[in-house]
Amino acid sequence: MSFEKHARTLIFFWAVLQLPACAVRDADTSSGMAVSVELSDTHRCSRISPEITVVDAPDSTEYFDIRLVEYGEEDSFLGGGSWLNDGSGVIPEGALTKHYRGPCPPLGRTKDYAFIVSAMGKSSIQPATVRVYRFTQK
Repeated sequence: MSFEKHARTLIFFWAVLQLPACAVRDADTSSGMAVSVELSDTHRCSRISPEITVVDAPDSTEYFDIRLVEYGEEDSFLGGGSWLNDGSGVIPEGALTKHYRGPCPPLGRTKDYAFIVSAMGKSSIQPATVRVYRFTQK
């Protein structure tokens, strides 16, 4: 991989981490927040986002900021959105609407993806907790 591609990859991941907050280095890492995603064939190459479940979010969570990214040789942001925390921990199927498009690797190839879920409070632009759900799509 060329220097230009390395630099582009580093800049991409730095930018993605900056999207929901000014910095994540001070985020609460003691939280037991966990994220699971219900992916199916319906979500492949689709504008319909999967159901996402968040458990043990910090009490201060007002909403979740969710981003889907593809990483590898050509990193890209595939959209996302935000969802008000109603206490259920469920972000319903189809809820992500900010230019969302699902994982769609070329036929016969696999690609790596990640949902980045940030627990956000109204009083701060910095997330209380950030979790990454990584997966590979065929």
